[in-house]
Amino acid sequence: MKLIIPVSYFFGDVRSELWSLNTETGRKDKLLTLGDSGREVRGKGITGLAILDDEYLIACDFNRLIKIDRNTLNIVNTYEDKEFNDLHSLSVNNRRIYIANTGRDSIDVFTEQLEMLHRIDGLTNDEWQKRISGDYVVDGEYFDSTGLNISFHSRRGPDKWHFNHVFKAPESLGGQTIATSFTARCLLDVNTLSPVSSILPKQPHDGFLYDGFIWVTTVSGQIYRAPLHFPFEFEMVLDLFKLAPYQGWCRGLIIVDGVMFVGLTSIFELSMRTNWLDCPIEETRSGIYQLKMDSMDVECFHDFSSEDGSRIFTMIEDI
Repeated sequence: MKLIIPVSYFFGDVRSELWSLNTETGRKDKLLTLGDSGREVRGKGITGLAILDDEYLIACDFNRLIKIDRNTLNIVNTYEDKEFNDLHSLSVNNRRIYIANTGRDSIDVFTEQLEMLHRIDGLTNDEWQKRISGDYVVDGEYFDSTGLNISFHSRRGPDKWHFNHVFKAPESLGGQTIATSFTARCLLDVNTLSPVSSILPKQPHDGFLYDGFIWVTTVSGQIYRAPLHFPFEFEMVLDLFKLAPYQGWCRGLIIVDGVMFVGLTSIFELSMRTNWLDCPIEETRSGIYQLKMDSMDVECFHDFSSEDGSRIFTMIEDI
């Protein structure tokens, strides 16, 4: 089996790459380095990746939507928006593209030609005006100072809901647009902002529909599942970092033919968001855990760590 993994970097030149991973041999090959957009943000890069159809992949970085030819790996189209900020995951359903526009607190919906259909807004108009004008207080060094006059699409700022993973619920449940919320610690119907799941002890990041369940990972390495009916009542299946050799930001989840792949990103700065970490940050890693679904045993860890601080948000099967 092969996976395609988007990788960006905390340090050094801003760059976004696609890598191929052979999960049987462990071989890693760099497929593509995305061209510069002129809108790069330090320490950021490619985050989301999905299969659009037999011909194209769809990807996003901090502030750009990208359509890629699957055969040539050429970029065939891009979409940029002054209200794109800290894009996270994207998914495809019925030839519609759903993007978690995390820094804008919205879910943006596009056609396969990268034409925006609508923006599902998680902010009131007053909240949005304060956000775009910089009328807020930042704490710590991660966020850009409001006095720097940085354009919104390039600004690292606070958010309200912090949508991470977005997907369409099955039509049997009503076809709602659902997203994980870091802040609310649950899954939300983004049109109503109402919870559709139990509250998790730690912040959820990614989800995957498989074998009649919604599977969810938290940033702190717990893996949960819930039957596919509302509300999603989650039970923990595995506390990954209790048995796995490495810790890090747990981001990225897919399940293929009874094998689970969970992404990991190294940690370089301690904060309230990393209060679950119980090892030195120097021991954290970036890579992909491979687990057997029948036993939830870790089969191997595919290490993508680098001196430049590799960032992994997702992965897809290369089919």
